[in-house]
Amino acid sequence: MTGPMNDDSLTIDLDDGGAIVVHGDIDMAGGPVLEAAILQHESDADRGQLVIDLEDVSFIDSSGLRSLLGASRRARGRGGDVVLRSVGPEVARLLEITGTTSQFVIASHRG
Repeated sequence: MTGPMNDDSLTIDLDDGGAIVVHGDIDMAGGPVLEAAILQHESDADRGQLVIDLEDVSFIDSSGLRSLLGASRRARGRGGDVVLRSVGPEVARLLEITGTTSQFVIASHRG
């Protein structure tokens, strides 16, 4: 990923360790921004493991889930995983309700 990506409600950048760091709401407008960032990051390097930091995410809907699940399918196809870091109750609840928690490695939760 060459630089930060954003829309009005979502900003995405990379931390020093190469994790995708998401700030804001992953909704109908933000889902495609997240998808583009993930695809660009995947094409920039051949990584087995993709880390997505969700500490600053306060809302996620089905479009955000679709982006995360697509990343998980592609990572598993490469023999890797998508690691979700600093998962908040909003994201955890959506994963639980949809039965998709097992598609990810949950590295840490936040309150």
